[in-house]
Amino acid sequence: MNTGLRIVLLTFALVGYVGAGAALAAARYRRVSEGERDVGMFGVALMLFCFGALCTAVGVGAGGILAVGLVFVWASYMVMAQHLGMFRVEVFRPAEYEPREPEESRRGQ
Repeated sequence: MNTGLRIVLLTFALVGYVGAGAALAAARYRRVSEGERDVGMFGVALMLFCFGALCTAVGVGAGGILAVGLVFVWASYMVMAQHLGMFRVEVFRPAEYEPREPEESRRGQ
């Protein structure tokens, strides 16, 4: 198997993994917001994960499913869940942080 075919297989696998993570986030959002289990979306997630796992196993071996697949499923789940508003990650500087001039910091010692 040549390198070009491996790249194509891994690209298809990544598309499957990202879709699986997004589908899981959408299914969980529906469960949390409406209280209904979205079996169809779980089915889509399973189908996309299996597609990605198959492409990964053929391209680089079964170890790639853990090394590549689970990482991309998790990352896409987190991005989609944040996009849907299930949580929000905010980064703030501390309120007491004030950049000082180098002279001022030496005088204070």
